[in-house]
Amino acid sequence: MSQELYSLPLYYDIAFTWDLNPELDFFERLFERHVPFDVHRILEPACGTGRFLRMFPTRGYAITGYDRSPEMLAFARSMIAAAGIGEVAEAVRGEMTGLTYDREFDMALNSINSLGYLLTDEEIVSHFRLTGEALKPGGIYVVHIACALDCEPDPEGDTWTMERDGISVTTTWGVVREDKDTCLSHQRCRMEIDDHGQAVTLVEPHVLRLWFYEEFRNLVGESGALKLGAIYSEKFEEIPLDSHITGEMGNLYYVLEAI
Repeated sequence: MSQELYSLPLYYDIAFTWDLNPELDFFERLFERHVPFDVHRILEPACGTGRFLRMFPTRGYAITGYDRSPEMLAFARSMIAAAGIGEVAEAVRGEMTGLTYDREFDMALNSINSLGYLLTDEEIVSHFRLTGEALKPGGIYVVHIACALDCEPDPEGDTWTMERDGISVTTTWGVVREDKDTCLSHQRCRMEIDDHGQAVTLVEPHVLRLWFYEEFRNLVGESGALKLGAIYSEKFEEIPLDSHITGEMGNLYYVLEAI
């Protein structure tokens, strides 16, 4: 995978950094409900520019994030240094199918479908196994993904604008096509950037895993290290495990429990 978006960390960070406090409140409720011990150490695969690396320490947690992009990591490290939180937050180089830890963490999270860049069953199962083995038994891995749509996708997708320090980024992210035979979701990202009057346009395709609920659940089980414990909606409401899960429900939070 090589995409320009992930080599432009400042613009990415502006586009994808919003108020995380409601989500952090939700995670802390998950800790109380699903983790049988106090949560202190958190792991974030595909941490990107370090949104959560900067926020979790404000609530007393230590967090380690890893990513494959050197540009993203450099940005995350600079933000950690600027915030003076280097003792409780770190960003390291690593692949979702390669980095190993030995029962060091209480919770892990994977946000806004970063897991989708693992395209094969083998990669996904490997990642689930490695992440489960990085968690203490009873810890949780919260995976944030959307499943396949029942209807035809809308290529226009969602559009939003974020601003910071004289830079405006308007992002449109849409699903162009879902190929159910190959389990691939063909998506497109468009960014219109105004950087202090200088216009920059980025348009690029992204190919991600197309998720099906039962298949996802089976892959979790095949890891031997995790099991599905609960599902929550975008509004942080619990969804029964026997529900019909579709993309129309948006990005859902899957709580995977370490065995």
